[in-house]
Amino acid sequence: MIDYHKIWNSINTESQGSSVKTQIARRIPSENVFPVFLATDFKKGVRLLYIKLDSEHNIVTENLPRFRGLEISLSVTSIGQFKNEEFLKFTQSIPNTDNIFELVISDICDKIIQIQNKKNLNGVLTKVVNEWKIFFQKQENEILSIESQKGLVGELHFLIDYLFKKYSFSESLFYWTGSERTNHDFQIMNNAVEVKTTSSKQHKKFTVSSERQLDSTGLEHLYLSLFALNLHTNMPERTLPALIREIYKQIQDDTIAKFQLQLKLAKYGYNEALSEKYTVGFSIFDMKFFEIVEGFPRLLQNNLPNGVGDIKYSVIVSACIPFEIKTEILNKL
Repeated sequence: MIDYHKIWNSINTESQGSSVKTQIARRIPSENVFPVFLATDFKKGVRLLYIKLDSEHNIVTENLPRFRGLEISLSVTSIGQFKNEEFLKFTQSIPNTDNIFELVISDICDKIIQIQNKKNLNGVLTKVVNEWKIFFQKQENEILSIESQKGLVGELHFLIDYLFKKYSFSESLFYWTGSERTNHDFQIMNNAVEVKTTSSKQHKKFTVSSERQLDSTGLEHLYLSLFALNLHTNMPERTLPALIREIYKQIQDDTIAKFQLQLKLAKYGYNEALSEKYTVGFSIFDMKFFEIVEGFPRLLQNNLPNGVGDIKYSVIVSACIPFEIKTEILNKL
């Protein structure tokens, strides 16, 4: 994994000592089909990403998603060994928002260097930019809903209570893919884990938000992690921001993990600047694991009538008991 925090620090440090250069760029060290450069225009106070294109590209910038603060354009320029070449250019258009745009630009960059086929560029860009819309379309003073907080609390507890015990911090955060709108919250090699939370007092149930969420196609195993939560109005030490601070304390010496956590939380729409507005606390009073196999109560795409999709439904927990895992889940991941 790339240490983007270190790269930005290097750029920022050089910019402070330069009185001649307008932009300072760093090529990302990776074997990828598109050479990419992170850059800072420190005179304007903005971050940039340059993607070197070839003559056969079919990028139409007007067709790419947009959100406030990000400009996308084609630019002929010289960077590194490339002289007067065409680049796809991403520019931070709101100055003095460096922290969040270092995350945005780094995330787009990270997705680009993973591309194996040049034809996938349009699709990858569309997906990653759309993921960031969640953060930028929120009002500046808007915090996550209670339902979103519950879901995030469940995922964070699975991260620290289970994955951190078996994998490194950076590996664990790499396996956490929920912020990227994947079918499952955690993808661990050929296995996946979907995390659900419930706070119902009676007839406990959880919500499934699509027909793909409990689909194990292409996986060796798919597991469901169910956290039952109590909600509190007088426990500031159990709020979502308090849990996040606890995680940062655990991983404080791992700069890559810290950067990845910050990035993923932002993509969920969590803004650290609003942490004092979170007043509801959460405590876990029960936790169960289930394996999703044939017979588990679920709806799948191949069982739906033609033309039916985007399904959202509830599952009663008691109906899942025959599929409960009694052994330690870490032995299975």
